[in-house]
Amino acid sequence: MIRTLGTLLIAVIFLGSCTKGDKVPSYLIVPSVDLSTSGLQGSNTKNITDTWVYVNDEFMGSWELPARIPVLKEGSVNVRVDAGVKRNGFYDERIRYPFYTPWTGTAELVRTNTATIAPVVNYTEQATFWIEGFEDAGFSFLVADSLDHLLRYSASEYPDLTVDGTSFGGFELDQSNPTITIYSDQDFSASGGATFLEMNYRSNVNLEVGMFYVLDGIAQSSFILGVTRSDREGTGMIWKKIYIDLSAAFNTSISQRDIHIKATIPSDQTSGTVYLDNIKLVR
Repeated sequence: MIRTLGTLLIAVIFLGSCTKGDKVPSYLIVPSVDLSTSGLQGSNTKNITDTWVYVNDEFMGSWELPARIPVLKEGSVNVRVDAGVKRNGFYDERIRYPFYTPWTGTAELVRTNTATIAPVVNYTEQATFWIEGFEDAGFSFLVADSLDHLLRYSASEYPDLTVDGTSFGGFELDQSNPTITIYSDQDFSASGGATFLEMNYRSNVNLEVGMFYVLDGIAQSSFILGVTRSDREGTGMIWKKIYIDLSAAFNTSISQRDIHIKATIPSDQTSGTVYLDNIKLVR
C-alpha cells in the first residue's frame, strides 16, 4: 500500500513538472512606439508611455514602456499594439489615445527567448487638426495685453533649443511683465466627440490652460488644467509633451471657444521663460 502511494506521488510530481515546463514563456520586447505623420498633421513629436498588446487576438495586458511581455505562445504570431498616453499628464490616467491607429505586425516567438518589435502608429483618418507650429510668418495666437509679446525663435539661430529641428515660439517674463496670456485666433465650434490639445513645452514657470467662450451672450473664461514647469534641478529646462483632454469643453452649448495659455512668475523668481511648439487641437 505504501509502495503504491509512493508511486502515485512520483507520478503526480512528474505530471506537475511537465505542466510547469509547458508554461515557460517567450518574451515580446517593445522598447518604444513611434509616430509617423503627413505634412498636414504637423510634427511627429509624441509622448507615448503605454501600450495595450494583443497576440493572436488574445489580450496580453497594458504595459508601460519599455515593455518586456511574457507570452505563453511560440512560433509566428500576429501582434497588435494600441498606443497609450497620460491624459492631462497625470500618472494614474493612462488611456489609449483615440487619435492613434493600432499597429499590427508579426513576431517569431521562441520559449525563453526574446523577440523585439518596433511599432509605428499614425493619426486616424478621421482626425482633424488645427496647428500652430511657429513656422509661418503670422501667429495663430494673440496676446491678451498689447504690451506683451509672443516671440518666434528661429531654428537656425537657436539650434540647441529646438524640440524637432524647427522654429518654435515662446515668451520671456520679468518684473515689468510678470504674466502673459495668449489665446487662439479662432472661434472653435463644438466637436461632438473626443478633443485633445497636444503641446510641446519647455518652461521654468507653471502654465495654465483654459478657454475663453461665450455663454448666453456673455463672454466668460474657464480654467482647465495647470501644467507643471519642465525644469529639473541640475539639468535646467527640458522639452516635454502633454495631451490635454478638452472633450468636455467641446461638447457643451457654449460658443466662440478660444484656447488660452497663461504664465506667471512665481513669488520666489524674478524672471521666467516659456518655449512652446507643435500646438495641435485634434478632434
